[in-house]
Amino acid sequence: MLIRPQGRHDGVKEYLENGRKLGRELERDEMDDRVILVGDLELTNSIIQSINVASDVDRYLSVTLSFKEDEVSRETLLAITEEFRAFVSAAYRPDEINFYAEAHLPKVKSYLDDASGKLVERKAHIHVVIPKTNLISGGHLEPLGFVKSNIDFIDAFQEHINAKFGLASPKDNRRIKFSDASEMISRYKGDLFKGSSRELRETLLDSMLDRKIEQYDDFMALLAEHGQTRLRNRGRENEYPNVKVADAVKGVNLKDHVFSRAFVELPTAEKLMHLSADIAPKYESSGTSRETAPAILETLDRWHTTRALEVKYLNNGNTKSFPAYQAASVNERMAMLEQRRDAFYSKHLEDHHESGSERPSSGRSGGTPGSASGGSTPGSPRRVNEHGAGNRRFRGDGRLHEFDRTAGIGSRVDPRLDAGSDAQFPRGPGTGSPGGLPPDARRDVRSGPRGATERQQHGAFPDSQGTPAPALNGMRGMSGVPVDRFAPRRAVLVPDHALHQLEHERAVSPDSVRRNSHRERAGVRKTGRRADSVLSQRMRDERERIVQRSAGDEYSVIRSNLDPRRLLAELSHSHGVRPEKYRITQGRDGAGRIRAGARHLNVSDFLTKELHLPWRDASDILRGSYQRQISGAAIPKARELPRATLWREYTTDRDVFRRARQDAMATQQTSEQSRRAQIKQTFNIARDAARNNLDLRPSGRRALVSIARMTKADAEQTLRSQIQLERDALIAKYGPRQGASFGEFLQARAQAGDTRALVELRRMRPTTPEPPQPEENWIMPAGQEHARGKRQAPTAEDKKDWSESSYDNQIIYRAPHLSYEVHRDGVVTYQHDGRSVVRDHGSAVRVLKTDPAAIEAALRLSQAKFGPVLKLQGPLEMQREAARVAAEAGLYVEFSDNSLNDIMQARRVELIADRATALETRSKDRSRGRDAPAKPTPAGQDHAPDPVPGVKSTPDEDLRPSSPSAHTL
Repeated sequence: MLIRPQGRHDGVKEYLENGRKLGRELERDEMDDRVILVGDLELTNSIIQSINVASDVDRYLSVTLSFKEDEVSRETLLAITEEFRAFVSAAYRPDEINFYAEAHLPKVKSYLDDASGKLVERKAHIHVVIPKTNLISGGHLEPLGFVKSNIDFIDAFQEHINAKFGLASPKDNRRIKFSDASEMISRYKGDLFKGSSRELRETLLDSMLDRKIEQYDDFMALLAEHGQTRLRNRGRENEYPNVKVADAVKGVNLKDHVFSRAFVELPTAEKLMHLSADIAPKYESSGTSRETAPAILETLDRWHTTRALEVKYLNNGNTKSFPAYQAASVNERMAMLEQRRDAFYSKHLEDHHESGSERPSSGRSGGTPGSASGGSTPGSPRRVNEHGAGNRRFRGDGRLHEFDRTAGIGSRVDPRLDAGSDAQFPRGPGTGSPGGLPPDARRDVRSGPRGATERQQHGAFPDSQGTPAPALNGMRGMSGVPVDRFAPRRAVLVPDHALHQLEHERAVSPDSVRRNSHRERAGVRKTGRRADSVLSQRMRDERERIVQRSAGDEYSVIRSNLDPRRLLAELSHSHGVRPEKYRITQGRDGAGRIRAGARHLNVSDFLTKELHLPWRDASDILRGSYQRQISGAAIPKARELPRATLWREYTTDRDVFRRARQDAMATQQTSEQSRRAQIKQTFNIARDAARNNLDLRPSGRRALVSIARMTKADAEQTLRSQIQLERDALIAKYGPRQGASFGEFLQARAQAGDTRALVELRRMRPTTPEPPQPEENWIMPAGQEHARGKRQAPTAEDKKDWSESSYDNQIIYRAPHLSYEVHRDGVVTYQHDGRSVVRDHGSAVRVLKTDPAAIEAALRLSQAKFGPVLKLQGPLEMQREAARVAAEAGLYVEFSDNSLNDIMQARRVELIADRATALETRSKDRSRGRDAPAKPTPAGQDHAPDPVPGVKSTPDEDLRPSSPSAHTL
């Protein structure tokens, strides 16, 4: 686990709910299952918004707790959150801090970064939000103090938690950020670094591996070959080299772990092993609990006993008190801290808990365990109550409440939150509810004339608590009850006069009395919760369990028969699953299981427990995948990562396109504004001229103004039509805002003749090519079959070779009178005279037409792709025709079927015999011509006609077969 605290001013609610981030297109609900661990997001955000400070001042502390493990149980996440809550509130009462935490469990396991094309793996993580206001005093709150000064204490807590729960520590898992061992390194080179120094770093890494450098002095000598070098922080743990290349303005800091002394001095084989292990996918699971180092425990003890109190009560900028504290002994320091603590609470607790006449006499009635009479003070043993600061509400006078009706936070709350501002901060459910009332039973009370009175009566309670509201129509409103109702009134139980007075006296929309498509209760969001609170989360989890248990027999059949390999391959495209991380096993019932760490999951549990999908989404995926399986569809290939070089070219082109489109749209907008302003100006001139024309009567002036208005309206209508045409033309020219996809980019490049793009297009296609069918005409490489004398009929081994064949010699064949078209899946169709004659699927060539010209084109393409030994598949007549065409075209090819070679050889003999006969006849004719008297040549005839019709005169060397590079098309 890694802890990363950071102060921010605003935006946490939007980020947690929407999750849009630079480099990715997915939103939060598509990426993660949000699990509320502690608190209420609506309340926390309300507190943040109430803090009235400048825009460059932090208003809340945002802490991310991230994990290396692929799976961390909810129980562990909650336990870690409570441990962190106790750590940050070591010097505070539960009612001083508002603490909110939610876990993000990834539905999408990985995605491609939009800028670099690098695979970004996603793991479970926790977001903690703490508003920087003390809820008792109203003053500023910094639970971790100045982070850089207290980093040792934060690290101590981090390592203690990692040891306690058996989690991976960032101290032991430093990011190598390289994926380069021979092919692995070269394949993704360019994704590893950003900026102008990327090429230098890649060169240094390659040279270090090639020269097998294992001494740091040798590495420094290597750096010296590239420019001036020096070692920063020499002798320290964080030392790193700096290289200044000739003519460079400044040097490059090589802070990457692969350039550290520890990595450089590893044996080369070990370097490669580390680099390979960094890219090799492996399912990470938590280990066993281990002992925390004594030094870490000592640091944590110091935090709880003194340092947390120092952060809260001391100001090191105070030139009077702080030097005295530093000069004091340990016991004197403790006494000074206790004195400051007592003074703080004696000053603020009475105002917080004793003001107002409605406070109950008992400290436990309507209060928290941290109240003045029933709570504890920091430094004494206490239990962090789950229902602490997370259950607060704003009251109309600008105070925050936790079940105590009169508690407030003082002057730091925005004074604009008066009695009429409830709409600005909508109420939501709390994290606790006496009697276990679900949030569905909350009263739906609207703000109205009685707002101030009701807020005084119920402002300190969640909506499910407090004195009930007056009955309406004889019954209390029940907004969450699942009954059909007329809008806009809320659902109510039927009163005694309902028989005659329930119906509305007006027409209502039919949609207002219907439930939605999924028959959900009103107010339930995409997350399945009514609000981002703990109670709503628990209700949502219980509903999910009920829905899953009620799944029909259809899914029992799917669980037993769906191939897990198919599911993993399909999920690699839709949810970023990496199939190589998981092993396929078999359960006792014979059904397939997917091993995820120590868990053996069936296909439905994999979707709900590993991908954290709601059953509604998981059931659709299961049904669709199983339907494709029983229909005989081939298992798709797992998703491949793009080549770094092509991805960089793609992003360059895409950025150029986006800038051009943006400039064009900006120019269009400027033009529209200018023309609208011109029409308005023309109208203003005409209107002013009419009004100032004193030669006309008032009615005449009004008439001129009306004419000017009509002219303006006509001009605006014409302009709107013209603008729409211009916008449509721009959209047609530039297309969607995001530009072409990577696949479309590759397709366009391949169509332009780039064979690298063609190879990449075929490598990344999501579906496996279907094996050739017996009735289709195919040409494919014979491979080793010819040497082994394998039979022609395709076997299971043939089909495996078909799906797993490499993409060597992926070419674009060019010949006269032959055009081609590249498809999205990398298939290339060749056309002759507008007819599709040959289709190149990469691993095989399909003959679409069986005329000699089409067969010859297919043979020449196959010879260039696969070499001279070819295998034919399809109807026997087509294969025999192909053998004859090969002989007639003079192609140097050989077929895996010897009978076809015999036909080809026989046809060659026939051609040679025909040519010999033609040559002999021509020779005899020449002899007779020499013996016969010469005849005058008719006018206009330059040469004698061929003696044999249809056969041209050819020299003797034409008896040899023609060159294989010759084209007959």
